[in-house]
Amino acid sequence: MENDLQGSVSKLGMNIGNQTGMSDSSDKDRVREAVDLVALISEFIPLQQRNREWVGLCPFHDDHKPSLCVVTHKGQPFYKCFSCDESGDCFEFVIKYLKKDFGEALRFLAERHGIELSGRQSEEGLSSRSKMSFALQWASTLYCDALSATPEGTDALNQLHERGFTDETIKQFSIGVAPDSWSFLTDKLQGNNERIETGLEAGLLKKNEEKNRVYDAFRHRIMFPILDETGGTIAFGGRRLNEEDEPKYINSPETILFHKSKTLYGYFHASSTIRQEKKVIVVEGYTDVIACHQAGITNVVATMGTALTPEHAAKLARVCNDVVLVFDGDNAGQLAADRAVEVFFQKNIDVHICVLPDGKDPADLVTDLTEFNSCIESAVDALTFKFNRLEAGLLKETSISGKSDLIDSFLNELTRLGVEHLASTRKSFVYERIASLLTIPMKDVGKELRSRRPAPPFQPLHDNEKAPIVRPSSISKARQIAEREFLAVLLFDPTESSAALRESNTTINIESFIDPISTRIATYILPKLFAGSLFTMPELISDLDDESENVATSLYFVGQRICETYESVLYALQMTMRAFINAIEKQAIDDAVRDVQTTTNSEEKAKAAQQAIESIRRQQAARNAS
Repeated sequence: MENDLQGSVSKLGMNIGNQTGMSDSSDKDRVREAVDLVALISEFIPLQQRNREWVGLCPFHDDHKPSLCVVTHKGQPFYKCFSCDESGDCFEFVIKYLKKDFGEALRFLAERHGIELSGRQSEEGLSSRSKMSFALQWASTLYCDALSATPEGTDALNQLHERGFTDETIKQFSIGVAPDSWSFLTDKLQGNNERIETGLEAGLLKKNEEKNRVYDAFRHRIMFPILDETGGTIAFGGRRLNEEDEPKYINSPETILFHKSKTLYGYFHASSTIRQEKKVIVVEGYTDVIACHQAGITNVVATMGTALTPEHAAKLARVCNDVVLVFDGDNAGQLAADRAVEVFFQKNIDVHICVLPDGKDPADLVTDLTEFNSCIESAVDALTFKFNRLEAGLLKETSISGKSDLIDSFLNELTRLGVEHLASTRKSFVYERIASLLTIPMKDVGKELRSRRPAPPFQPLHDNEKAPIVRPSSISKARQIAEREFLAVLLFDPTESSAALRESNTTINIESFIDPISTRIATYILPKLFAGSLFTMPELISDLDDESENVATSLYFVGQRICETYESVLYALQMTMRAFINAIEKQAIDDAVRDVQTTTNSEEKAKAAQQAIESIRRQQAARNAS
């Protein structure tokens, strides 16, 4: 049994080589020469030819104007973003965009172009990502085989056929079954602790710590593989076979391969049609996606049991112009639609809301394409949807104060979402509707919305709190750089930075900053990082003032470059923290020396001189310790 995983991987035609060093440089050169960089990137981001280059929206930052340039005429094709400075060749693109390590990128591109790598095949040396990827693909194959080889498979096929799914569709989406067994996968991995550990990390297995027993995570369930953009299995969704089992669905946990907030079910199958039609339909369930694809509507995807996220919106905004969000007609569906509108509000993309008739879902409607298409075509623009919801609420409200509260709440929400920053055509539409709603001239709408901007929070000092330190009127360039580069690393990777800060004995706090903008950014992020609550860039952009927001977003890319330079977030944090502490000590020395120079009283002058000496000693000690 020990060789089952190796054998299954080999049957899948996957080379197992070391992450580095197993393939010589000629492999890399042969693969790079075979790859058409424009064709590769175009599979994921639409490109348009402009003179001798190709341009498109950069996938590595929230790009609204095409800033990614692909150069192919210089003999060594490469891409460069003139906004965020990302650049690289075919390997760098696969590594950064598809989140693969170098070994995976090399094998991925080699297989696509029929190139046999010269490196010897070995499971040793594979990265955790590669091992997990192979394990998930191995499990997917076993689940598919079990569909025709087990009693549970017969039951699953019957249920799938009853739902109208054909054998061709079942095969297309690699639907399988997890038998009613605690050890369907586990038995095949016995005796190999490393593979069992990989199965645990991938969410295929679980462990009972008290009994020290490993068992299958998915049992007696129809298995839906969740694929990445290249068609590789990164997770599973399992639907119960027995309607009495709970819960109805079980999803894989998040791993280094699988992030719910970034993944859309069916995207691999739908991406080609989405790019061709510049339109995507977003539904809420796996079976809805599969039913739509079987009916010939192949630009349909679904979220992973979560609300739409900014990451989902960014992914879709890069590849299409129109998003139709399909929701149930119940109250939960209406609320979900409201949240989705928020996510897409600032994106340069048309968003329409399709609310289904009560009791219907896309899988039901798609059996009658005329009815389904009619629902999609009747979808209303997101802003119209919000105004319609408001007007429906006003009709139900009988009191004047109640109507006023609804309007106030609605206008405050529009202000919070940033209606003033919409494109001019959209803003005109919104302002016109608001003017009609409030019966005021359209020119006064902007003033009304601006008056609703929240004032900066005022936090009065408690009796036991010290007054804030008065910041110096000027700051040296070196001190400002030290403060901002430290913040840059925190902004770039708050997760790893938070863990490192909480485990360190650093004395850095909000009062350590003297640059006003750095202080405002630090005031926002440091308490969250020390508390482990973290933050997202969209949240930060929403909460900071415009000046701090501009600096913070720029620092994100500075942090990215610093982390890449040091090839480790932790090392980058250590180095920038050390530079910051040195800058603080130097400032203390400069201040102490200035005190010595300006003090006339001999006793105070001696005291100031002693303080200067102590500051110098502290800095020297810090340098020696480093």
